Amino acid sequence: MKKTFFLLLMANFAIVVMGQSFVSTQPANRNVLIEEYTGVSCQYCPLGHKATDFTLGAFPGRVYAINIHQGMFATQFTTQWGNALAQQAMVNSYPTSSVNRHGFFGSGISIDPGQAYPCALQVMEMEAPVNVAATFDIDPVSRLMVVKVEVYYTGDGPGGFNMLNVALVQNNVMGSQTGGAQYYPENMVNGQYRHNHILRHLLTGQWGDTIRHITAGSFFTKEYAYVVPQQIGDLAVGSVDDLGVLVFVCQDKKEVLNVCEAIRKGDEAYLAYGGTGGYECSLDYHPYVKVVNPTDRPVSNLRFDVNGMSMTRNKTIAPYATDTVQVASYSIVEMPATHQQYGETATVRLTGYISDGREVSVAGEAVGIDYAGVDIYTVAGPLTLSIKYDSYPQEVSFSLAGLSDCQYYYRVTGEDADAGRTVTYTLSPASAGLYRLKLMDVGADGLNGIVTVTDGANNTLFSRNAKDLLLWDNYYFNITTPGTDGPTGTVVGIEEGDVVSTEWSVWPNPVNGILHISCPSGLRYSEVLDFSGRVWASTTGEEVDLSSLLPGLYILRVVTGSGMSTKKIIKY
Repeated sequence: MKKTFFLLLMANFAIVVMGQSFVSTQPANRNVLIEEYTGVSCQYCPLGHKATDFTLGAFPGRVYAINIHQGMFATQFTTQWGNALAQQAMVNSYPTSSVNRHGFFGSGISIDPGQAYPCALQVMEMEAPVNVAATFDIDPVSRLMVVKVEVYYTGDGPGGFNMLNVALVQNNVMGSQTGGAQYYPENMVNGQYRHNHILRHLLTGQWGDTIRHITAGSFFTKEYAYVVPQQIGDLAVGSVDDLGVLVFVCQDKKEVLNVCEAIRKGDEAYLAYGGTGGYECSLDYHPYVKVVNPTDRPVSNLRFDVNGMSMTRNKTIAPYATDTVQVASYSIVEMPATHQQYGETATVRLTGYISDGREVSVAGEAVGIDYAGVDIYTVAGPLTLSIKYDSYPQEVSFSLAGLSDCQYYYRVTGEDADAGRTVTYTLSPASAGLYRLKLMDVGADGLNGIVTVTDGANNTLFSRNAKDLLLWDNYYFNITTPGTDGPTGTVVGIEEGDVVSTEWSVWPNPVNGILHISCPSGLRYSEVLDFSGRVWASTTGEEVDLSSLLPGLYILRVVTGSGMSTKKIIKY
C-alpha cells in the first residue's frame, strides 16, 4: 500500500532538482516543432502525415512532430488537450499544421502541412534564446516514467515568463486511416496504417509550467513522474518502447523557442540515425551519424564499421547527450559531358568506445545513409520549364539557384490564374555555370500532369509525372552558355545535418554582424575569405566582426591544434 501511494503521489507532483548536468550552455539556433491536427476519418490527412514525415526525414535531430487527433474527423486517439490547442491555432480544416506556433502568413499560426518544410527552414535560421535537454526512464513492470528536464538561457527570454511543456507521444500504432492507401501507401503495412507521433498526454498540463527567471545565464530544472496507464482514452498503450517524450519552451502559450526529444536512459551508446550532410550551394557531402549516449558517464574514442572498414573518431560525448560524427567525405567535381546520375551509400555500425576508462564493445543496429543522389545535366541554355498546374497553383513553386555565388536567379510561385493551365517558363541565367533546380508542391497532392525541362536546342532533359510531387531538389544543370537574367537574392540555407567539422562550430549562419566560433580543443586563428582567396577578416579570438562585408557567400578557415578545416558562411 505504501508503495502504491508513493507512485501516485509522484505521478501528480513535479520536483524541483538543483544542479546542472547535461543541457548545453552554448548559443544555438532553434529546433522545430510541427503540431499537426489530424483524424483517422479524414481523407486527405495522410497527405499531411506524408509532408510532416518528409520534413522530419530531411532534418533529423532538428525537427520533431506531435500529431493531435482532434475535430470532426478524429474518431479515435483523441485526448483532453486537443480542442484547446486547435482553438488557439484557429484550425478550421483538416489536415492543418503549425510550426513552432509561429505566424508565417499573417497573425494566425496555422499552415498547410506541406508548408512545414519551408517554414522549418526559416525557424532553423532563428537564434534560440534558450536550450532545452531532457532524459526519461520507464520501469516496464510498474510503468513509472520519470522525466528530467534542464533549461538554460543563452540569452534573455522574450516576455515576462516562459512556459515549459512535456508531451508524451506514441508511435507504431497500427489501425485504420481513411485515404491511407491512396495518399500515403508507403505507410501501409499488411493492410493497416502506421500512425506515429500521436499525442497521448501533457505531463505539464494544457499550457505548461511557468519559468519566471528567463534572463541570460538562468538555469531551470524539474523532474516529472507519471505512471503510464495501459490505456489512454480509446487507445491501448502497449509496449513502452513505442513511447517518446518531447520537451519544448514557449513564450506564453504560443511561440516555441526551442524543442528537444528526451533521451531514454540506457546502458550503452547507440546510433540514432544517419544523415547526408552538406550545403545548399555545394556538391560536397559529409555523411554523418548521430550518436546517443544514454548513460551517466562520458563515452570517447568512438569506433565504427563503415562499409566493412574500421574507423575511430576521437570524440567525447557527455552523459545523456547526443552528437554528430562525420563518417565519410565525398565531392562531385567533374561535370558530365551530357547527363549522369550520382549516388553513394554508407552502412555504419557503432562497434565500441571507451567509458570510465574501459573498452566497451557494442553490437548495435546498422544505420544506412544514402547521399549524393543527384542528376547533373551539361547543356546549352536557356532552359525551358513546363508545369501543368492543378486547381491550387499557389501551392506550387520552383527556384533556380547558382552554386558559384549562392544566389537565386528565379523564385516563382504559381498564381490563381494558372489553375488548370500548362505554363512555360524560360530560365536564362546571365552566367554560365552550375545551377540547382527545386520544385515544391506544399499541398502535397501532386500536379495535374507532367513537368518537363528542355534545353536551348529543345531537347527534353527530363519529363516526370508530378502526381507524387512534394519536393524535388536533386536536379542540377551545368549551363554552358551565358543568358540574360541576373540573380534576385541570396540563398539562405542551413547546413544539412549541421555537421562538416565535428571539432568546432559557428553561429549564427547566415550572419549579419558578429560571427561566433566555438572550438573546445583550442583555436589558433581563423580567417574569412572569398572564393578568389582574398582574406577579408582574421582573428585569434572566438568572435569575428563581419558587419562591413558585402552580402554573399564566404569561406571561414579555422586552424586548431589538430589541423585546418573550413565551413561556408553566408553574410546577409
